[in-house]
Amino acid sequence: MAVHRMPVSRPALARLLALAVIASLAAGCASFKSSKRLDVGPFAENTVGMIGEVQRATKPVVWTYLKKYETLPSIREVRQSYAPARTLMRGVALYSTQIVSIYESDLSDSRKAQELARYLDESIRERLRNNPRADLFLSQGRLDSAVAKARSSTTFMGALGAAQPVVSAALSFGNSVYDSLDTRIDLAAADIDARIDAEFAPLKQQLAEVSDLQLKATARYTLLSRYRLGDAAALDSLRAHDPEAAEALPAGKRPTAAAVDATEKRILTQLETTTTLHGQLDRQFDEYRAQQTELDAIRIQARESTRLGRITLILWARSHRNLAAGVTVPAAINVMGMMQSAAGKATGVVLP
Repeated sequence: MAVHRMPVSRPALARLLALAVIASLAAGCASFKSSKRLDVGPFAENTVGMIGEVQRATKPVVWTYLKKYETLPSIREVRQSYAPARTLMRGVALYSTQIVSIYESDLSDSRKAQELARYLDESIRERLRNNPRADLFLSQGRLDSAVAKARSSTTFMGALGAAQPVVSAALSFGNSVYDSLDTRIDLAAADIDARIDAEFAPLKQQLAEVSDLQLKATARYTLLSRYRLGDAAALDSLRAHDPEAAEALPAGKRPTAAAVDATEKRILTQLETTTTLHGQLDRQFDEYRAQQTELDAIRIQARESTRLGRITLILWARSHRNLAAGVTVPAAINVMGMMQSAAGKATGVVLP
């Protein structure tokens, strides 16, 4: 079935390109005033602006340290899971701009209501048919009811109110999509984390062994230093923990200065050797830390992008409800300032 769309006027297009405002946060806010003549432009501007930010937050990532993992099945599943979210956001943007084009047309109020009903009946119904999961959130029967109520409305606001169940269903569907995304993001991150640990397990074991030797050499040197300062018991402790020292500095007689010097030299050599080896291994371990850092950035940003998507849908649905109630959407609110405050400012890279 062909989809009928009203042409978008130049003033409406100009407003849609400005990422200027955000949807209303609560009905009854002092900034909102009821009006019979609605300014629907900001509603669409808000939607397009917020969706633009969601798309920016989910742009393709440049894999650096983790490049060898970017084709894993778990990563492909995450990418595939983003497709329904993108499709939904495109539909939300299109619906919002269509409201502007209908409302700013020269049609009578009742004809505008009929045009909105036509859009629901054609475009929304087509999307339901193309989405096998859609019926879980909006059945064809519920859509029929919304279309009938919108078509019989004598005012455009009445038609918007009739369309609210469709908007609420889109919100519910979006939450389901983002729930699935969150789960897949965590599974993919755990998959990569396990592979990183498996790859670096031998190096981690070597580091642990060298660190142990380094600590033991340091402890032996400390005991020998205490003996030089007059702590005779420290020499007994050194013999107990260092077989070579026990042989070179036997109990029962005072060791010679030469023997003590020779033992000290041996311990210092061991300490120097283990310190050098630890430094070499630690430099190799820098790649492990870099991979873990990149993985953390990927996981955090991916989760933030889903939170941003949820917030966008919530604000859009709330703004639509306010618009249907005749509440003017304000056009002087910092979009990203409020969204980032709610969702957390995202940094780094993302999975898609």
